[in-house]
Amino acid sequence: MGRERLETCFDLCAEKAWRVAVHWLGDRHEAFDVVQQAFVIAAGKPDSIPKDDPWPWFRQVVINEARNTRRKHKPTPTQQENRMADPAPGPEQQLSREEAGAELQRALDTLPEREREAIVLTHLGGMTHAEAADALGIPVKTLSSHVSRGMERLKLKLGSKGETLLASVGAAPLALPPGGWEGALAAWKASAFAALTKTAATGTAVAAGAILMKKLLIAAGMVVALGIGLGGGVILNQQLADPPAGPGLSANTDGAPLDVADGEPLRGDETGSATGTDKAVSVKLDAALAAESRALKEADDLREELRNAEAERDVFREQAEKLEDELAPIRAEKAERGPTFTFGKHGQIEGVTNSNWKELAGASHEVITNLRLLREAQIKGEQAPREVFLAIQENTEKMRTYEYDTIGVLPTWAKHNGEFTHPISHSNLIASELKAVGIPLTEAQVAQIEKLGLQWEADYEAAQKRYNDNTPRVEKMLDEYILKGAFVDAVWDVLTPEQLEHFVDPNWHHVAHVDLYCTTLMIIHTSPVLTGADIGEVRGKLQKSLVDNYGIGEEQVEALGPILDTWQSDVSGIITPVAKTHATFYTYDQGKVAAQATAKLVRSIRDYGMLSEENRAKLLDAYTIYVPRVIAAE
Repeated sequence: MGRERLETCFDLCAEKAWRVAVHWLGDRHEAFDVVQQAFVIAAGKPDSIPKDDPWPWFRQVVINEARNTRRKHKPTPTQQENRMADPAPGPEQQLSREEAGAELQRALDTLPEREREAIVLTHLGGMTHAEAADALGIPVKTLSSHVSRGMERLKLKLGSKGETLLASVGAAPLALPPGGWEGALAAWKASAFAALTKTAATGTAVAAGAILMKKLLIAAGMVVALGIGLGGGVILNQQLADPPAGPGLSANTDGAPLDVADGEPLRGDETGSATGTDKAVSVKLDAALAAESRALKEADDLREELRNAEAERDVFREQAEKLEDELAPIRAEKAERGPTFTFGKHGQIEGVTNSNWKELAGASHEVITNLRLLREAQIKGEQAPREVFLAIQENTEKMRTYEYDTIGVLPTWAKHNGEFTHPISHSNLIASELKAVGIPLTEAQVAQIEKLGLQWEADYEAAQKRYNDNTPRVEKMLDEYILKGAFVDAVWDVLTPEQLEHFVDPNWHHVAHVDLYCTTLMIIHTSPVLTGADIGEVRGKLQKSLVDNYGIGEEQVEALGPILDTWQSDVSGIITPVAKTHATFYTYDQGKVAAQATAKLVRSIRDYGMLSEENRAKLLDAYTIYVPRVIAAE
């Protein structure tokens, strides 16, 4: 059973395993060893090999081995002769493909491991995003994000030819293992079946043969590459010749151990043709091992000389490339797309340091610009052009990549947009947008804003220490809202008039749904706007919402009266009648008053004791801030 499963694994997985390993490592010799070790591991536990489709299981074994190998020693420039190339192209075509493969591999080696792995499996390994995600044990969405980011980095590293290089290397004929495909397959099978066999002596002999085969395949390659000569070639050919199969022995061609014909092992005291054959095989093996050792020694010496010469050449080349090509572009790229601010406890999180702030700031500007156009059209009673809606949607999606990277990492009590309104996000968006329009922050301004950010963080942490299990979420949101609003206004005060004019339009300054730099952004999606012809109608809607949401019984409704009286008094300053089209466009200050009134309302209901434990917990965790708006008669 175990042998059959291992055979199936070879038939279905060998070529796929080689493709994954050689692209993962970029080195044919290391890839050879990884595939061989993977099959040995599979042979060690054959019952674990799935019967029908062993590839998903075996793929994980290959990836684990490839990861271990890569961790031990990453590829160096002197290993480029082992990198992927067409088995037999013309000289010019071979040079072009080898150069393309080497250039791509160098660029891939600069990526973060998770992005490099994602691109190797999808673009070079031929896997779908779902297959690659399964292989790496991550969600498909995360895998796609890694691929997208990795491709962006490759574009920055390689320019417009990045995708072309990936496509050409991925489509090129797969590089052959050392010694050719048939030889490699035989060596892998020999090692695997040696591990599978139950007979120690037979297993040891076959394992030794497998190791010898691998070394001979490599040595044969060195004979051709380094010109050992005819004599060396003859020695290797002699060692690669099959030993004669004597009577009583069956020579399997599938890489399995040699078995005695009647199933019984030969013993040293037996005589006859079997004993003679055994001695002949032993003598020939000893001679082959000795000759192989001499050939490998000569090949190793020549390889060491070549490695030293290439290393010296590469040192000078690397120094020149670093001085002429690498330092300036890297610094320029970092300055263009990297964060200006990394202050506080969260300034060094991956979502901040790895984000393309130039792109995020551009997307933010486009969203704000088109939201203003949309609002102006609404006021005029006109339909905004379709392009306005498309621009808002497209650029909002770009900004969501940052939200995905920082959700649950940047602290906030808001359900939505707490990450974008965090000072580290706000500061970097402002800085990157000013940089893009040619009026960047000065060093003094950067220092001032950084100081403001650190003070905000200290104030926010101090607020958290005041909370307990009975503190309503809306009260925590209110504190966050006020602290963030103060930070935004303080940043505007740091800017010059020219810089400030780029962001602040007096018509829309601090207006919800239009000024996305305003802190109202963190409450607009969870705060219902209660409208009515007068405050009485608005109050009635609030009472119904409370009764429905928190299971307040009829006998308790009367108790809400005094609580709602207080709420009505608290919001009296923000209920001046407005046009229906203005209802949702309240200001930062109006949002603050609404949040304060809501927090007091929730505390009063909590303390009155009219709710069940379940509804009380629901009330304390609610995100809802009630915003009253009286609609003027038309």
